[in-house]
Amino acid sequence: MKKLFALLVLPFVLMLTGCDNVPAGFVGVQVDKYGGDRGVNIEVKGPGRYFNGPNTDMFLFPSFTQNYVWDKKDGDESFTFQTVEGMSVNTDIGISYFIPTDKVAGVFQKYRKGVDEITGTYLRAMVRDALNLAGAGMAVEDVYGKGKAALQEKVESEVKRQAASVGVTVENIYFVNEMRLPPQVLQSINAKIAATQVAQQKENELRAAEADAKKEVAKAQGEAQALEIKAKALRENQQMLQQMAVEKWDGKLPQYIGAGTPVPFINVK
Repeated sequence: MKKLFALLVLPFVLMLTGCDNVPAGFVGVQVDKYGGDRGVNIEVKGPGRYFNGPNTDMFLFPSFTQNYVWDKKDGDESFTFQTVEGMSVNTDIGISYFIPTDKVAGVFQKYRKGVDEITGTYLRAMVRDALNLAGAGMAVEDVYGKGKAALQEKVESEVKRQAASVGVTVENIYFVNEMRLPPQVLQSINAKIAATQVAQQKENELRAAEADAKKEVAKAQGEAQALEIKAKALRENQQMLQQMAVEKWDGKLPQYIGAGTPVPFINVK
């Protein structure tokens, strides 16, 4: 009875052990492990369930964008490169890429690895080499400051070129977190930045003072010109002078008037 049960169950066990599932969003690369077609007979399968024998391996490749970050977390995968001065800089880098469905077979034939191994070994090597090449021609201050974007562009361009040649489409290469510099180098850069900021502040203060001084000069010149115009107008218009005097007179005549002195505001002919 037991033998009969075993014989009945065995086919189902074999079917389950030989069943490979390709989920949605993936393609499967089916490879023969033994025989004359070992490693040669490669087929790309779409999503679905496939009944394969023990002679077949199925490698899954996602058809959507993959994102991976090489950093110091969970095992140090960060990158270290040298600048033109020979300074060591450590940094974390991320990558976004995908493998077009029609390129999957070619990528597998080249590397004979799954997507994780391709990411962790071959793509990482491309990023490392491009970073070393680009960083070696830049100063440490540029890498840490205004030249960081240029470094990223150089690395991304080179990695895209290399990856495309083997069938991988790289979308982005990007720096993650701040770059890590030797302490003495970082202190020197920060001190230089602080000195530049102080100098800029003093220059701004000087410009503000010069602007205020010019404003005061212009104001004084304007007031002087106004007084000169007013004085000239008064000199040329005696009636205006007399009118101004009348407006200020309190209506009382002087108590003492010298001989020949005319009474104010009264024309004596």
